[in-house]
Amino acid sequence: MNNQFDELTKGLAQSVTRRAALKKFGVGLAGMALACFGLANPLQAAGPTFTSFDYPGAVFTDGVGINRFGDIVGHYVDAAGIDHGYLLHKGGFVTIDFPGGSGGHAHGINSGGAIVGEYFIGKTFHGYLLSDGVFTEIDFPGAQNTRANGINSAGEIAGSYVDNNGNNNTGGSNGSKGHGFLLSGRVFTTIDFPGATYTEAWRINDNGQIVGRYQSGDGNFHVYLLTVPSGTFTSIDYPGATTAVGGFTQMGGLNNNGDIASDYCNSSNCGLDTAGALHGFVLSGGVFTSLDMPGAAATVAFGINDRGVIVGGYIDSNLRVHGFLRTP
Repeated sequence: MNNQFDELTKGLAQSVTRRAALKKFGVGLAGMALACFGLANPLQAAGPTFTSFDYPGAVFTDGVGINRFGDIVGHYVDAAGIDHGYLLHKGGFVTIDFPGGSGGHAHGINSGGAIVGEYFIGKTFHGYLLSDGVFTEIDFPGAQNTRANGINSAGEIAGSYVDNNGNNNTGGSNGSKGHGFLLSGRVFTTIDFPGATYTEAWRINDNGQIVGRYQSGDGNFHVYLLTVPSGTFTSIDYPGATTAVGGFTQMGGLNNNGDIASDYCNSSNCGLDTAGALHGFVLSGGVFTSLDMPGAAATVAFGINDRGVIVGGYIDSNLRVHGFLRTP
C-alpha cells in the first residue's frame, strides 16, 4: 500500500527487462566513467539545472542520497531484474551488494563516506552500514524487517522497522506496524509520530533533527520533522496538495541547514501513471518550492545536501525510471 513508488517503478523496470531480454547490455564493473553514461543531459532554463543519469546498462536508476562533497548513493536494477546499491564518486560508479543478499539498495551517505541501506533475503529486509569497506548488519531488536535510511557525521543512523507479523518493509499488512528508529551509540530508540498508525524515519542531520513520514488515522500521509533534544514533532504538508508524500515513496531528504526534500500529489488521481500528478518539493527557510524534471511524467526528490543540491528519480514518457541531480 504505502510503497507504491518502489513497487510500481520496479515493475516498470522488470517490464523493460522482459522487452529487452534478447539484448546484451555491456554493463561495466565498478568505476565506470561518468562520461560513459552521461550525467549527460543537463537541462537548464532560468534557475536550477537538472541533470539526468543512469547506471550503465541498467533498466532502472534512482538517486537517493548525497553528501556535502557531491557523492551520490542510490539503487539500480540490472538487465536480469536484480536490485543493487551503488556509489557514484568523482564520476565513477561502484556497485554495492551486501554479501549473501539477493539484492539491495543504498540509501544514505555521510561526509565521511559511511553508507547505509538495506539488503534482501527473500521477502525479509535488513539494514546495513558500510564503513571503511566493512559491512555491518543492522536489525532493530525483535523486528521482522529493518531499513537503514540516513546517517549523520557522528554516525547516528535513522531508519525504519516493522514489528509483529510483517513480511514486507511497510506497515499495515498482516497486523504489522511500521516505526521509525534512531540508532545512536549502539542504542536503538523507537520513533512514532503521536497518534500515527505508521511512522518512518528517513534522515538525521548533525543538529539532532530527523525527517520522515507518518500516516494519520484518516489514512493520509504527511512529512514530519522531529527535533530530538526537545522531542518536538512538526507536521509538514505541501500547500494545496491532495496527498503529501502519500504512498509513493519511502524516502526524503534533510540537510544541516534544516532544508527538507520530498514529494506531493496535486491530483485527485495520484497514480504514477497519471502524468503531471506527482512532484518533488524543497522546503527551505519556511518557503516551499515545487520541482519537476523537465519533460518528466512524475518526479520525486529523495536527498539534499548542505549546498542545496537535490537527487531523486523521475519517470519519462516511455515509463523508464532515471536518476536526476538538481543544482541550485
